[in-house]
Amino acid sequence: MKRPPQCSNFRLTVHTHVNQTESPAKLEAALKRIIRLSTTLVESQSILVGTSNQIESLSIVYEQVKSRRTASVLRRMLINNLDGNTTSFLLNKQAGGGGVVALIDRESESPLGALRIQIQCQPIQQLIDWLTYT
Repeated sequence: MKRPPQCSNFRLTVHTHVNQTESPAKLEAALKRIIRLSTTLVESQSILVGTSNQIESLSIVYEQVKSRRTASVLRRMLINNLDGNTTSFLLNKQAGGGGVVALIDRESESPLGALRIQIQCQPIQQLIDWLTYT
């Protein structure tokens, strides 16, 4: 793995809706298969939020994007969702539960809902370049 950039104020946040048929504990375990989270909590009984302050928490995403050859798709998403020093992308929740990083454009593409990954980093462009190998 290429060495990650030095980001000041790095913060990664994952949001996903907890469906009535899902166990928050199992959903948390599934999230941790693809993103190394420091903390998780359930807000309002229906939203699972996970956070990390370590850029290395994206290492599984990095490796799978590389091996699945989806870097250009991820790059487009990260640039399209860029807002200052923050960007985001969506993953299929069901695939994530199986440890697979499957990028999606809209939440409706994932029957169980999506994993919304938001990344804050200064400078954000270096993080985008690292994740998408330019």
